[in-house]
Amino acid sequence: MNYRIFAESMRVCKAMPQDKSKIIKNMLLMSPLSQWKIAYLSHAPSSKHRLSDEDLREIFYHLTDLYPEEVEDNPNPITMLADLSKANKTVAITDRVFEITKSVLETLECNEQRAITIRPVFSRITSQDLMGFFFRLSNRQGAINRHDITKALAHANGELMRHVRKASFLIGLEKVCDRLSRQESIHDVLRPAIGMPMIIPAPTICKIQDVPFGRCLLEIPEGERITLHVLKDDVRMFNSAGLDVDVEESTHKLVEAARIKEGIYLIEYASGRDVELMFLDLLTPSVETMPFEKRRDEIGCPKWLLKPMKDVEDAAFYLEHVGTKQPAVLWNANGILTYESSVYESVLMNIHEAHKSVFMVVGGVYVKETPQARPKLSKWRIAVRDGDSYYAVGLVDIDPTLSLMRFVNPHKIAEGEEVSMNTPVFVNVNVVSSGWGDYGAYIQGVIESVASRAGRNDCVSIDEIEALTKRWDEEYGDTGEDMA
Repeated sequence: MNYRIFAESMRVCKAMPQDKSKIIKNMLLMSPLSQWKIAYLSHAPSSKHRLSDEDLREIFYHLTDLYPEEVEDNPNPITMLADLSKANKTVAITDRVFEITKSVLETLECNEQRAITIRPVFSRITSQDLMGFFFRLSNRQGAINRHDITKALAHANGELMRHVRKASFLIGLEKVCDRLSRQESIHDVLRPAIGMPMIIPAPTICKIQDVPFGRCLLEIPEGERITLHVLKDDVRMFNSAGLDVDVEESTHKLVEAARIKEGIYLIEYASGRDVELMFLDLLTPSVETMPFEKRRDEIGCPKWLLKPMKDVEDAAFYLEHVGTKQPAVLWNANGILTYESSVYESVLMNIHEAHKSVFMVVGGVYVKETPQARPKLSKWRIAVRDGDSYYAVGLVDIDPTLSLMRFVNPHKIAEGEEVSMNTPVFVNVNVVSSGWGDYGAYIQGVIESVASRAGRNDCVSIDEIEALTKRWDEEYGDTGEDMA
């Protein structure tokens, strides 16, 4: 496909207020063997890195041999580069533009080398079409989002949109596109691989008026969420960030004694509880569209291993069961598993009424919430005061409106990359649950704000970690019968 068609389609998408997927779909139908290339060029976040305006200006200087003082003040670098075109007609093909784009963004790290790689496009693509090319290279927000790509892939290949979305989340958008280009089925990849790490997104924080479901199961969070992978000859565990957790011998014995079948389970670990490991959900149901309530039944574990939950006829009545200060998770009884913890599956309520405590941030971790997304610094490692030093207790999420980037040292953006802090940073954390047990200290919560006036003496002590939240044996130990 001529790149002229792609560039014109992108201009149309930019002018369309909605339903851009129809334009993407038409391009996919024109290039059925190059679906990943169309998706990659259309959707900027699918790349691991994009260029800043400073990068683009430096590339311009390498291409023209000009000095900064010879260029007008505050020029638009995309326009400057596009105006270098000498072509009267676009003759480049989309596949070649894809190769150049991928090389510039993912292979080359030197702007001089990037300039050399880009140079051929100026004789093969017009100035108007080059605007879209350089816009894709830049770190500016594009007109196409992930939803548009997913919807277009589904319609172009006769698949259900939720199947394409789920498959792209589990194996990545590139592999999904490759399978669809080869006319292979994606149905066999609609579940995660047992024994492999997976991210557990936190439930959506929501207000009751925004909850999109009625009947639900109410859970009181008491510990840390972990995925339990039961294989034929082994048991593995991963925390919410997909990091490996050492499996105790007692856990092997528990799985064997309870006759837990092969599969992936969402469990909760809470130190001090009569049963420290309890099952929440089955992540590998026998039927893809099985609702949450039925998945709980399919776990097949003894009743004492299943986390108690209260059946609530309508989410609006949840306050009658937990009050206004106790954090609670509402699970949609008819929710279909998406592995994304969407608002249609589960929501976290009363989080802003949770116990607020001051912790020290000692670092962060880049994670990919979806395989095709750019790594995001969304997990932060917090620590408690331990004498004259600090002890890290776990990873927590952060309010999407808050950023701690100004406090971190220079680093590379890559999945699993650990970042360090350039100064002591204390934060206010809404603590949902915390404790200390066989797997060490754990905490579940959300960073709400920077505690700019806090110091070491304001930080939670290591001795206080188990007393931060309400204890089930004191506050709601009698709910076992009520919530069973």
